Amino acid sequence: MSYKDISHSQEFLILDLYIYGELFLEAVIRLVFMRKIKGADSPGNLELKRELGLAAAVAIVVGNCIGSGIFTSAASLAAASNPRTAILAWVITAAGSLLIALSFASLGTALPRTGGPIVYTRAAFGDFAGFLIAWTYWIGAWVGNAAIITAFMLYFTYFIPATATPVFAFLITSGVLWLFTIINILGVKGAGRVSIITTVLKVAALVVFVIIAALHFNPAMLGTVSSARVSGMSTLPAAIAIALWAFVGIESATVPAGEIKNPEKNIRKSTIYGTLLAAGVYIIVSVVGMGVLDQSALANSNAPLADIINKATGGTWGGNFIALGAIISTLGASSGWILTTARSAFGASQDKLFPAVFGKIHPKYLTPVNSLIISGLFANVLLILNYMGTLSSAFNFMLLLATLAFLPAYAFSAAADIILLKNRPSEFNIFSFLKNSFFALLAFGYSIYAIYGTGSTVVMYGFILMLLGIPVYLFMMLQNNKRDKIVDNLRKDAGLDN
Repeated sequence: MSYKDISHSQEFLILDLYIYGELFLEAVIRLVFMRKIKGADSPGNLELKRELGLAAAVAIVVGNCIGSGIFTSAASLAAASNPRTAILAWVITAAGSLLIALSFASLGTALPRTGGPIVYTRAAFGDFAGFLIAWTYWIGAWVGNAAIITAFMLYFTYFIPATATPVFAFLITSGVLWLFTIINILGVKGAGRVSIITTVLKVAALVVFVIIAALHFNPAMLGTVSSARVSGMSTLPAAIAIALWAFVGIESATVPAGEIKNPEKNIRKSTIYGTLLAAGVYIIVSVVGMGVLDQSALANSNAPLADIINKATGGTWGGNFIALGAIISTLGASSGWILTTARSAFGASQDKLFPAVFGKIHPKYLTPVNSLIISGLFANVLLILNYMGTLSSAFNFMLLLATLAFLPAYAFSAAADIILLKNRPSEFNIFSFLKNSFFALLAFGYSIYAIYGTGSTVVMYGFILMLLGIPVYLFMMLQNNKRDKIVDNLRKDAGLDN
């Protein structure tokens, strides 16, 4: 049954469950957490604890990158492109992501503050640009987390098909979201341990996949296509946009920079090590996988890596093993992205770009509790999309929208790298500019090309999403005017107030 066939009685049941579930959750949160925050209204009274070491930081980068993308992109790429173009897309995306990672590594070392790209953009281009990046990045993060939990559900239904019904899907995905939100509230060290454990387990599952798929590799499969319309190189932009989702998260060590030990060294190392490891895994897994199952079968698969192993082994144990690995991977990525999402909003609040409510720190656990809860609520609302279409269609839309929402942060961070860190010779000219900013400019150009690859419809929605944030910025400007008088000064400069 597709979710389009839901009866009215089921719709009312889902709404009732959602309303009562949210009321119950709010009561629990207020009882367990919010009563402990009294007296902590000023964010300056408390600071986040630096409890994430190099291993945890690398695990967060790898875990956030190798989340759902590696387990679902084979189906999306088969539907949108062909094997040879897809492999080229992986190589281009890996190279472009590494260029962006180098900018993040340099900026994170120089400005090791919570917020990552939001901090860098504001430092280079001012409050308005900083707000737009904070707004789009934060929304992209919780939209992306909803997509990851949707991917978890795709593999969960592989084991228990009956849970694909709307009521079960809602209860399970909501339960996963709030379980890891609570783990993150209870301390960043616990969230770091979840990332380390799940990253080790998911990489182990992928190693098994690569070995089995390589033993059954058939080069002839690289010549198959899911349809004639995706047989040419014209599908490269779409393939790059899909592949980029797998690399979203390379900045994950910069966003919680205020909680990383020895940030001047560990942010750079974890960003570069994590990106290289993720790139190697993606390219190897993609190439060997496309050599086992034809593109038509991949395009119609809800669990492509599991189906590849089943085809290779002629049984079900391999598929079950990979599906279990995908479940572990998406759960770990969900925990990591819950951490990252909250820190982006917290960092924006610290810079007076977001309302002060996002900057509240729990006095006992020293975590941004309000940011975690608010982000969780928005992600939970978005999960309702699962009941308006198939799981696959909801996932694909959220995937593209979340990817687009991250790309402005990548482009602005590459530009901030040029403004804040690159050498500026006394004899400045176009040649010295290109020489000193070459790799950052390539990263910027790659980000723009990736935005183009998401398609006109998604770009339109992303642009509207950005504009919807402007009223929030106007509110913050007027509120902050009590302190910094920036609006009063703008009016004076315009000759409106004498």
